[in-house]
This record gives sequence, structure tokens and C-alpha cells, in this order.
Amino acid sequence: MNKKLKLLGAFLLLLCSQQIFSQQQTDDDQLRFKGDNAKRNLKDKTTVFTGNVSLSSKNISFENAEKVIVDETTNEVKIYKPQNFKIIHVEGLSKTGKNPEEVIIYNTKTKTVSI
Repeated sequence: MNKKLKLLGAFLLLLCSQQIFSQQQTDDDQLRFKGDNAKRNLKDKTTVFTGNVSLSSKNISFENAEKVIVDETTNEVKIYKPQNFKIIHVEGLSKTGKNPEEVIIYNTKTKTVSI
């Protein structure tokens, strides 16, 4: 009886310690930008990247965009004239009727792309 209690206690300890000490996996989509110039406006909460802008994330990626505007208030990334635009995984895709080479809008909150 005592041996069974020790075995049960060790099993519960292993099971609980794995749940307690395991690292939580975040679902944040980190956007990694590269560009020639970046200008941040703290008042409007926007960042403008210009000159060969590249972005890589787990949802979308592109290279050599002319300009990218990141608006933190609306959670939008406006991409102007990107090359090699790739959609890896998004929740929704909509077509605005504009030329897709002109501007593509990616919403980071809803994970949707408007082309």
C-alpha cells in the first residue's frame, strides 16, 4: 500500500511539474522589417519604412517594397509596390479592386489581407 502511494505521488509530481514549469507558447505575430530608412511618429503611433523594405513573419513575407506604413492604432500594415509577396497563413483575404501592385493592407489583429 505504501509503495503504491509513493508511485502515485511520483507520477502526480511529474505530471504537475510539467504543466507548471512548461513555457507558454505565444501566438504573437512578430513582424521583422528591414529597410533603408525608418521614421517613427509617436503622436500618431505610425512608423514609415522606405527604400527596399522587406518583411518576414509567420503569416506574410515580401521583399523590396517601395514604402511600408505601420499604423498601431488601426493595426494595419500598408505595403506599397512589394515584390515576391507571399501569403503563408491568414484568416481572410479580400480584393478591393485596386491594382495589387500599388497597395496591400495587412491587418495584424484580424490577420486579414486586402489586395
